[in-house]
Amino acid sequence: MLNEYETQHELNPKLWTADQCLPGKIRNGFLKIATKFYDFLEIDVPIHDIIMIGSNANYNWTEHSDIDLHVVINYLDVGDNLYLVEKYLQAKKSVWNSKYPLTFKGMNIELYAQDSNENLHSSVGIYSVLKAKWIRKPDAETISIDDDLIHQKAAPYEYEINKISSDDPEAEMKIKRLLVKLRNLRQAGLDTAGEYSVENLAYKHLRNKGLLDRLKELFRLVTMNQLTIDESVVNSLANHINKKQTLTESDWLNILRQTNGIEDAMGQWRHPGRCTMI
Repeated sequence: MLNEYETQHELNPKLWTADQCLPGKIRNGFLKIATKFYDFLEIDVPIHDIIMIGSNANYNWTEHSDIDLHVVINYLDVGDNLYLVEKYLQAKKSVWNSKYPLTFKGMNIELYAQDSNENLHSSVGIYSVLKAKWIRKPDAETISIDDDLIHQKAAPYEYEINKISSDDPEAEMKIKRLLVKLRNLRQAGLDTAGEYSVENLAYKHLRNKGLLDRLKELFRLVTMNQLTIDESVVNSLANHINKKQTLTESDWLNILRQTNGIEDAMGQWRHPGRCTMI
């Protein structure tokens, strides 16, 4: 499937010079980040190239667009089972994103290990950060988007959504971060290219697979878990008040943890609306 639409009249001036060059300082920074990402992958294979693709290497960029840096390797150099190789690289990318949420001038920097055997459509702009030259210059009038780009954009989100568990102590933070990224992903497409942008189509792909509903349901479960107090805590407090049980220090610590409470002699004076123990 290919979609074509009108684009902006220049490349993103936050990144590119008037003659479509990536300034040396920015290029060196991107190379450093991509190299660190490659080291983080923990694979001993040759780097074929480090490229920049996506909206910020084309004329359909917006203020919400990501900077897509791809480290190009041959997946077969990593292992014969391409499915396992892809899942491993997605897992490493997910951990990287959690540890290092990098941005440049307000734009998220997204790292990706791309298979050198993967072919992108001939109208997609591709800039080699490693070689400091365009592999393929973008078309200022129109741009075509194919299914491979939509899958490539959606796959990391799909992986991250599927691996979140409601029992994860960091689930709330991960869900909120993903919801913000998904909102920005869609907005980036709608701002310029509209309904047929790769970002919006990737968003719809995730929605049609039920992954956005899964994310919302996970958030509901996490919230319910936070608001639910263990029945044993209620019973312990009731027995203590009725002088049927003397609570130990560990009992009090458990009550504080279950109620998200805090121990402070000033009580509600200092912490209004929060469970406090004096």
